[in-house]
Amino acid sequence: MHWLHVHFHSETLGMPVQMEVLLPESPILTDKDYPVLYLLHDMGDGHTSWLRKTNIETHIEELSMAVVMPMGHLGYYTDMFSGKKYFSFITEELPAICERMFPLSEERIIAGNGIGGYGALKAGLLAFDKFKKAASFSAPIDIDSISRRLTQDQSLDIFGLNDDLKGTEHDLYAVEVLSSRTQFYLSCDVDDYRKDNRLFAEYLQRSGLSCSIREIQQFPDKWKNLDRSLSEFIIWLSEKKGVK
Repeated sequence: MHWLHVHFHSETLGMPVQMEVLLPESPILTDKDYPVLYLLHDMGDGHTSWLRKTNIETHIEELSMAVVMPMGHLGYYTDMFSGKKYFSFITEELPAICERMFPLSEERIIAGNGIGGYGALKAGLLAFDKFKKAASFSAPIDIDSISRRLTQDQSLDIFGLNDDLKGTEHDLYAVEVLSSRTQFYLSCDVDDYRKDNRLFAEYLQRSGLSCSIREIQQFPDKWKNLDRSLSEFIIWLSEKKGVK
């Protein structure tokens, strides 16, 4: 696959940003538009982490699919109360820019690990007209557990003055309109957010949405777990129609 390192200016964020892009190898002149996976990183990682620490290129190459790995900084993939609009960036500006730059179809998939998984699920729920599939790997689901990762100042910048975030726009359970247009996939280690992921999968299924959940054996190394999760997700994608 072709690996591109891309710098561009984001009008939404008001600053230069970076992303890594994998494109299927093909003749330079082609009328083929590729499905695309937007792959988000956890807080504390970066846009190169998936390429450096997993076998993403090997896993994806047989699907004839592009992969876009943007820098998410520490924005929690949220339109911050006092800061940048990261949710608008990943759901609106980023797909538009990528589709101008590269031969991409509207078959968009979004996934991520940790907080990147939270951002992907949020995108699948709220931007269901943009993403046909949304997946999370070992993602925190409960908004209280997510906010506990933050210092008081960080929480104020990202989520605002709310002492209780349940029921707010940041709570995955509080989305008012649920659409069956997006298919969901949740993966977690047997000891990592298992209960939260099970409960959320059951909630989506009860609400009439398509949701698959996988629990994988836990290895001591975080990235070995994630590579296994990613591999199983790619297998799941290959079983679905419209990605080859």
